[in-house]
Amino acid sequence: MRKRFIINITFLLIVLFIVPACDDYLDVEPETAIGSSAVFQTQEGVLFALTGVYTRLKLKGFYGTEFAVIGDAATDNGKIPSDRESAGANPDRIPFAYTLNLNAVNTSRLWQDAYVVINNINVILENIDNDNDITENVKNQVIAECRILRAWAHFCLVRLYAQDYNFTPDQSHPGVPVITVTGAANRPERNTVGEVFDFIFGEMNASIPVLQSTEAISRQDAMYYLNYFSAVAMRATMHFYVTDYAAALADANTVVNEGPYTLIENYTTSLYESDGLGELAFIDDWAGSVIVESESIFQLYINEDNTQITTNRSIIDIYTANNGNAAHAISNDLLGLYETGDVRNNWYKVENIEPHVFKYPGAFGDAKDDTPYPVLRLTEFILMKAECEVRLNGADGLARDLVNQITQRAGASMVSTSGNVLIEDIITERRKELAFEGNRLFDLKRLQRGFTRVDCNLPENCTVSYPSDLYAWPIPQDELNGNTNMVQNEGY
Repeated sequence: MRKRFIINITFLLIVLFIVPACDDYLDVEPETAIGSSAVFQTQEGVLFALTGVYTRLKLKGFYGTEFAVIGDAATDNGKIPSDRESAGANPDRIPFAYTLNLNAVNTSRLWQDAYVVINNINVILENIDNDNDITENVKNQVIAECRILRAWAHFCLVRLYAQDYNFTPDQSHPGVPVITVTGAANRPERNTVGEVFDFIFGEMNASIPVLQSTEAISRQDAMYYLNYFSAVAMRATMHFYVTDYAAALADANTVVNEGPYTLIENYTTSLYESDGLGELAFIDDWAGSVIVESESIFQLYINEDNTQITTNRSIIDIYTANNGNAAHAISNDLLGLYETGDVRNNWYKVENIEPHVFKYPGAFGDAKDDTPYPVLRLTEFILMKAECEVRLNGADGLARDLVNQITQRAGASMVSTSGNVLIEDIITERRKELAFEGNRLFDLKRLQRGFTRVDCNLPENCTVSYPSDLYAWPIPQDELNGNTNMVQNEGY
């Protein structure tokens, strides 16, 4: 029997199970349902379907586990902990993300889950006109959010399954298929990276003004949904990755200077109960059901509810030892960058004999296995603005002021350099501040740099030089089996 392949089998991607919508993002059960065309006959049904798209971002291959982990594990930030036992080596703990022993079988989950999101968005866009009572305002906002989320899913795919944007001067190297319609007959070819980003920026540029001019839908837990500023933040990240620093700076300025977000002046710590370890000190604003709320631009709540649909491993399970189950840990290469007095050391705790990642300690108590995950938060864009100001304007003083807002509240030494050295210091601060938020791999690709893992006990891949086939992950085997138009990346 032929194995399933991801883009072409529509029934795998549409859940034909309908339940009443719920006002609270966290309480929709099952949250991922898109439903039949009957869903789109009411405004309530359309909003329910849209909530399902947001929740599908939490699928295991997406932010539920894998994509949230790969950006650090596949670089010099990550490490396989020496105190890991057999459970922590299970394939569902994605050990290949660190070892980089990549093949077309074990890299399928993000591909599958991202195209699930894309297909479900296409279902909404193809059916939204079936509704009889949706207001024009709500319809416009739903369409804009769908197009932005579809662009973001393509962005996540192309960053992992293709070489960096500037790998070829004209961006003619293979990207990923751009999918804008549903249909079981699809046998898409890979678009070039240039074509993928033309599509991405076309979607963003058409949709962001709609969010700016449309009265926002009233929602609980608003940080879990897009708005004008979070959409601009997404576009800033895209411009930054393709090294369009002028456009990235313009969008970062909008987020930092005009957005409703404020930087916490000082981190504080308190003792919290951690299973098996007693009371440990955690940064207060990272220990709970919301992460640094005043800085949150867009985040998800990763939980183990509906495990058949979302994830059967939370980020907490992947990083903390939990009786030897941890799959990934912090490298001493990264840990050594933090000064002794840096409060961010509380993101890491020694369990057994190894330092493990406790950046996501969860909510403790009733929801101790659940955790928020910051897809976008203010510090990323402060550091982005700082780097762009130096690169474009030579504004060293302004850049230092921006960076030192972050170092000062962490209790770290202030940055005092200039020019190219300052740019390197900002890149290092990005590595420290955004550690285990999935950015390091894509910063290395943006900068066209390899890396060396000094703290490494692997037989190979302790050093990855740029360019490298390992920077474009293999197209999944199921997709190759089912789609004769699909071509594999070099080296696999």
